Amino acid sequence: MKIRLLLLLASLSFSVYGQQDSLLQELQRQVKELKIQRSQDSLKVNVLSQELQSLLLLDTRHIETEKDSLYKAQRQEEIKRIYSKANGAPIRLDNDTIYTIYTTLGLYSPLERAEYTEKKLRKLVELPIFRKDSLKIDSNNNLLMITYQGEWIQAVSEEDAIIAHLPQIELAKSLQNDILRAVTQYREEHSMQKRIMRIGELTLLILAIATFFYLLNLLFRKIQQLLLRHSFFEKGIKIKNYQILNKENMNYILTKVLFLLKLIVFFIVIFVSIPVGLKLFPSTQLWAERLLKLILDPLSQIGTAIVDYLPNLIIIGIIILIGRMVLKLMRYFLYEIERGALKIKGFYKEFAKPTYNILRILFICFIFIVIFPYLPGSGSSAFQGVSIFLGLLIFLGSSSTISNGMAGIFITYMRAFRENDWIKVGDYIGMVIHKDSLVTRLKTINNEEVTVPNSMILSSSTMNFSSIGRTNGLVVTTQVKVRYDARLEDVDATLIAAAQATKGVTDKITPYISYLPQ
Repeated sequence: MKIRLLLLLASLSFSVYGQQDSLLQELQRQVKELKIQRSQDSLKVNVLSQELQSLLLLDTRHIETEKDSLYKAQRQEEIKRIYSKANGAPIRLDNDTIYTIYTTLGLYSPLERAEYTEKKLRKLVELPIFRKDSLKIDSNNNLLMITYQGEWIQAVSEEDAIIAHLPQIELAKSLQNDILRAVTQYREEHSMQKRIMRIGELTLLILAIATFFYLLNLLFRKIQQLLLRHSFFEKGIKIKNYQILNKENMNYILTKVLFLLKLIVFFIVIFVSIPVGLKLFPSTQLWAERLLKLILDPLSQIGTAIVDYLPNLIIIGIIILIGRMVLKLMRYFLYEIERGALKIKGFYKEFAKPTYNILRILFICFIFIVIFPYLPGSGSSAFQGVSIFLGLLIFLGSSSTISNGMAGIFITYMRAFRENDWIKVGDYIGMVIHKDSLVTRLKTINNEEVTVPNSMILSSSTMNFSSIGRTNGLVVTTQVKVRYDARLEDVDATLIAAAQATKGVTDKITPYISYLPQ
């Protein structure tokens, strides 16, 4: 039994030990697998962290790139905005603008840069030999330098490229080509061969002008001779029996007219030839342009003003045409009234002419008021000032004339007297020989002519001896002195008999005698 019990315990211990050993192995296996899994997980984490860092780096670089591009764009816009308001400094060679500089370079302004480049270009054109391949583009820091045999001519910066909307290298090449073209052209234009050719052309131009003037004189002389042989110039200008212009006068007028025309042609030819001659030489081409501008600009302005004024001129012409038609119609009706063909109650024939004159003046004033806005320069302050001054001058200087004119109108419509009437005005007695709107002229019994202002007639009493005398007769009085011892009956009878025996005395009025007090 003891042996069996010991064997059983041994088997149980072996089985327990075996199970523990297998359990331990299982545990070791699982720990090993955990370690492997953990190492794999750590590797994945490392890979993921590296990928995340690379993504963050790429994102950061992308943001920085965007910031740089945005900064550059903002910087370009700011440069454009600043220099768009600036006046560029042109670089000229022989009055010809090659290109313009707008930006500063360090402490140098655009004008200083332009002056430096022009100075260098003048040296280039004065070189005995100019080699085109020596004009190169070199790089210096952020600048591109246009040089000739190592000497700096023009620097091109990023700001210059931004303003020109070109890459920096393209702008440098463009300026290089412009400089090369300008220098080459200047040297060709100022070569000795070109100068000789220009002098020859100027000589030919002077000879052509002289020949033209000589032929023009001959032509005008021939035209004058042919015209003087015409019958119109032989007879002159004659109206009925009155010789207005005779042959000598016509010859004098024709000579002056042809001389004036010849002078105008000479003036035109000279002023056209001078700019042509100046344009032959590069140094005087600017003078030619200024001279042409001095001549053509006023002519162009005059032509433009005439063309612009044509619609107003047509309107003025239409208004004047209508006004003339209305005046002719008024004149026709008033002429019919004057000759008695047309009768209007209360409107006498002698009213026709002064009424027409008054209506004519008023209508002409109305036409002028209508036309005034269409006159050239009517809206300018100078024109208005002159108009006001003239109006005030006429008003102040013609106050008496206006009063006489108004008096003449009133006298006409009062019918105080007519022509050939004998009247008395103040101390003057005479026959009316002329009456107008301002004055009335009288012829006295002594054959004297007296001019009386109408304002004086209107302001004083007027005695008309002829208005009633034509129909009823006029009483003419005279004074007779008699002796004291004469009988009054005999005196009365003698005087009445003498009055009745006088030729032209009417029998409608009985002669009478009145005695003046002693």
